[in-house]
Amino acid sequence: MQSRLYAPLLRKKCPMSHDACSVPVPASFTIPTPKGMRQIGGDAPCFVIAEIGSNWLMGDRSDDTAARRMIEVAAAAGCDAVKFQTFRPETLYVPDPGESDYLSAAGIKRSIADIIRENVLPPEMVPGLADFATSCGVVFMSSCFSLEDFAIVDPLTPIHKLASYEITFYPLIEAIARTGKPLIMSTGAAIPQDVAWAVECFRDAGGKDLSVLQCTASYPAPDEALNLRAIPALGQTFAAVPGLSDHSPHPLHAPFAAVSLGAKVLEKHFTLDRNGPGPDHFNSILPEELQTLVHGIRAIEAMLGDGVKKVEPIEDELYAFARRRVQAIRPIAAGDLLRLGDNLAILRPGKRTPGAHPHDLPLIDGHQALRAIAVGDGVQVTDCSAPAP
Repeated sequence: MQSRLYAPLLRKKCPMSHDACSVPVPASFTIPTPKGMRQIGGDAPCFVIAEIGSNWLMGDRSDDTAARRMIEVAAAAGCDAVKFQTFRPETLYVPDPGESDYLSAAGIKRSIADIIRENVLPPEMVPGLADFATSCGVVFMSSCFSLEDFAIVDPLTPIHKLASYEITFYPLIEAIARTGKPLIMSTGAAIPQDVAWAVECFRDAGGKDLSVLQCTASYPAPDEALNLRAIPALGQTFAAVPGLSDHSPHPLHAPFAAVSLGAKVLEKHFTLDRNGPGPDHFNSILPEELQTLVHGIRAIEAMLGDGVKKVEPIEDELYAFARRRVQAIRPIAAGDLLRLGDNLAILRPGKRTPGAHPHDLPLIDGHQALRAIAVGDGVQVTDCSAPAP
């Protein structure tokens, strides 16, 4: 385990310094989905994950009706994947871990151990949910929190997700790496050295395809704590596909800003009822908000374009109609001297023949016309002779 010593990383320069942010981001990786191969990263659309988590639990833990309904809702909204959480209490916390302050503030004043026990997704339910997700056309995912959970989930998903608090659980990271499947890694409450260490664990164990998500471990996460500019920095620093795991309360603001900053993976909790019994319902978006979110992301992606300034096809008509050119303002006969302000002006041609670009005016002004030109028509450099003596 000597290669995993953490202290040397703390003595190194922070790997997310500005100097480190020049590593080129890999184009993408691909995964099989119910709809065919799907590219994640590069110029592909953002991969949108509808985080169900423990929000499937609306009463009886043996009833997966709500879970299936949530999968249907996510598919109808246009999400690429649904994600659950597969865990068991005995592998997470120490005995008697106490209460979580954020849950207490939300009115859930009970031991985190009790809350976890009540929100366990029964292992026998997982394969059926995976099959149902496939039938609905979305990728099934589930964050794992132990090697036992990993053994259940791995055969059912083409891509793994590492929750923020598992970023130091190297046995799980290495197990994922050995599958050869891509990993999406959240980074809530992590310093850069934490992320660097986890990435090193993944790659040293043979992992290749990686997405690293900016995440703020607060529920809800206030706007001023989101640090969305870390999204491209994470991608560049760790040569990974960048993205966001969003815990902010607004359904749209952070995801839209993230996509504008280059996020290629977006994860957001949703629920059928914000008053549900679990710990995450109150900070989750509703089905209609999820649909608005996905539609908005696709609209933003269309708006962003390729970054190359050009005349768009839809502008072609006005480029010819309204762009100022060198136009005749008086009838011009062959041999007439062409003068700006006399028989020439820089005007919009409308439906008339457009003239030369004004940067060519020195090649026209003071020259003689080689042909007759009607009022309103454009004057080109080829319409002129050498300068008059």
